[in-house]
Amino acid sequence: MKDQWLDWLQERQRHFFYGITFVVAALFVAFQVFGKFHKPFTSQYLIANQAFEKWMLQGEAFEKLEHALKENPELETKFGALIADKFIAQNEGEKAQNFADNVFKRVLKQTPEHTIFAQGSLLIANKDFRQALTSAVTLKGDLDKTSLLYGFNLIRIASLYRALDTPDQELAALEELETYMHNNEKTSSVLIQCFHEGDLTLNDYISHRKTSAGKKS
Repeated sequence: MKDQWLDWLQERQRHFFYGITFVVAALFVAFQVFGKFHKPFTSQYLIANQAFEKWMLQGEAFEKLEHALKENPELETKFGALIADKFIAQNEGEKAQNFADNVFKRVLKQTPEHTIFAQGSLLIANKDFRQALTSAVTLKGDLDKTSLLYGFNLIRIASLYRALDTPDQELAALEELETYMHNNEKTSSVLIQCFHEGDLTLNDYISHRKTSAGKKS
């Protein structure tokens, strides 16, 4: 096994856990469509926007952005979703919680499935894998079996079974994912685009994990 392959698996694990594309999409809906953002004074907006960009892109301390949001609470409608998403991606679920909760309150009725999926990301960021798995399995029963979110959720379920070291269940989830991908070419092409690097693809990952899980079962 090449080191490149092992490194790729480790790097991509975050994406398999979070289905980050859909988390971002769900949160984007939260502040762009359903959030009621009223632009404050231009100078206040610019200060907050600059603080956000420096924290998001340059790694500057969060305190400056946090201060700007306290001075202008309604700005959280614009920035809160992306703040929560970044904290989730950094495995800092506790820091993401308040921002995410506010987003969920705004969008739960409009996009319940995406909200539940995003809530599962918080559970994973807090390393509550069993509860995240329970949530994902329950969600699967409520989703359109041809939808893209269904595919992301299958990836999440397989990855959680892997994290919990239950190879039989992981193998079954991977086989279900393969069936989904075979029957839904258009949505599967999006999954493949999200999870690839060079010659390494989602199909390679599935094949590798099926072999590993099969040896353990």
